[in-house]
Amino acid sequence: MSKQAIIAYLVSNSEGYDDPKFHSVNRENWTIADLFVRQELNNGCDGFGMENVHKVYKYLVKHKEELIKYNLLSKDGNNNFGFALWRNYNIAHEVEEE
Repeated sequence: MSKQAIIAYLVSNSEGYDDPKFHSVNRENWTIADLFVRQELNNGCDGFGMENVHKVYKYLVKHKEELIKYNLLSKDGNNNFGFALWRNYNIAHEVEEE
């Protein structure tokens, strides 16, 4: 999977995230992939312009190695209160098979 294909998929499931560069949330920089993972792990639902969050999250877990390779995933992720959502790229939390 190419970096462009991953970004295109993420952008197609969001509104207002057309620029694939970092997005600032509370003075922290996150990629669009980070934002989808944060949305799923913190809220578990669509929101903040992101749609199909659970489906996109499963896609990101499946392509985690590519995300790391293309520098699209932060090593660690926190919510807005500083609580850890993932560490050391471990974004997979009980992903259900469909």
